Amino acid sequence: MKKLFLMGFVTLAFASCVSDKTVAPQTQDQKYEKAFENLVGGQVNANVNWGFNDQQVVTFDEEGKYTGMRAVDANGNGWGLYVEVPQPLTDAQKQVVTEWFQSHNNPEGVALNWSDFFVQQVYKGEWGGNMNYLYCGSDTDHTNNFNAGDGGVYGNVCYGLKPGATDQNDRIYGPDKIEFMVNSSTEYFGFHNSFDSNFYKDNYVIIPGDIIDPIVAGMFFVGFDFEANGQADNQKVARDYFFDNWIVKITPGLYKDRKRIMVEDLIANDLSQTDLSDWDFNDAVFDVAYVRQQPSDNQPHHDYAVITLWAAGGTKALTVAGKEVHELFGQSVSKMINTNANGGVDGLQPVIFRVDLGATTDWNKQYNANDIVVKVGSTVLDAPKGKAPQKIEVSNSTRWMKERQIITLGYADFATYATGGVATDWYKTVSDASVLY
Repeated sequence: MKKLFLMGFVTLAFASCVSDKTVAPQTQDQKYEKAFENLVGGQVNANVNWGFNDQQVVTFDEEGKYTGMRAVDANGNGWGLYVEVPQPLTDAQKQVVTEWFQSHNNPEGVALNWSDFFVQQVYKGEWGGNMNYLYCGSDTDHTNNFNAGDGGVYGNVCYGLKPGATDQNDRIYGPDKIEFMVNSSTEYFGFHNSFDSNFYKDNYVIIPGDIIDPIVAGMFFVGFDFEANGQADNQKVARDYFFDNWIVKITPGLYKDRKRIMVEDLIANDLSQTDLSDWDFNDAVFDVAYVRQQPSDNQPHHDYAVITLWAAGGTKALTVAGKEVHELFGQSVSKMINTNANGGVDGLQPVIFRVDLGATTDWNKQYNANDIVVKVGSTVLDAPKGKAPQKIEVSNSTRWMKERQIITLGYADFATYATGGVATDWYKTVSDASVLY
């Protein structure tokens, strides 16, 4: 009898051990899967691909060749087909901006980090005629048609297709003094001086329109302070630290076909204690578009991923395409960015950078944003089909979650999509806007 009892005890213990292995998975992926199932209320549907589909490269002619070159895309009559083009400034907007620069001495500006952006003329002031041309970035990329303190007029800027258009040629056109910079940089702005043939890259300031006037809120303006050190007395001009000798507006280049990626870094956690509020999928938020460009004359075309970074809601070192997201915003890793976090930083402008995918002659080649490498430390974040994702792809207008807000509260259909494979447009139906950024 005693022997039978002992055997029963051993059997029960063995069964208990097997049960423990079932409900308490050992691998990190299994732990993450279990925690995600608790979030969505069931197993992940085997057919769910988390929105990741192949994207076409932005193309500009019948052969799929990008007609622009590095630094400037002067194809103004086609911009609106693939990028969001800013409207011309009104006279009232130009006036309030000009008067602000003329009345503020040595203002403190902001820094922006954009590889693709528009430049629009605002004002040509004293000495503007001696500022030979406007350039951007440390490589002194010339902003085409911006010379002598002014911008040249495009009579046929394309802002998009007419409502209901069925033909690519049925476009909305208008005139403006504008240029589109691609694969360039907002690291520096400068001008070349005709008096002494020097480049001046430290005589500028970037001012947000929010502090100028409500009619230019959300815009950004670059003002230049003229200086010259020529040989003749009339070629010597000292700085006065009023940045009103030349004023332009800059606008980020947001590609229309870009897709938004929202990232969750919980896979890098211990996962022994996971709160539902951890599932906010805002540890990085970025958009991805693919473009084809010729780096310079007589060089093969290259494909690029244009990445627009919007938020960094984690406090771990997280990289997108090898670039640490907090550093791109100019913040420490401990700072949460644009997620309404306690102690975080909000209202920062997006960062735009490019990843060179190499030369190509395959004009039909497509790419998938899931292949953009995202890492937390050495852990690669992935979105495997039919498994718990560490990133998801949505439309570029989708709002991300505020810090510590559960994604299923903002988008109730997310759980239905994850477990049933239906509601593929779950991000178009907001259940609680108050938890969205």
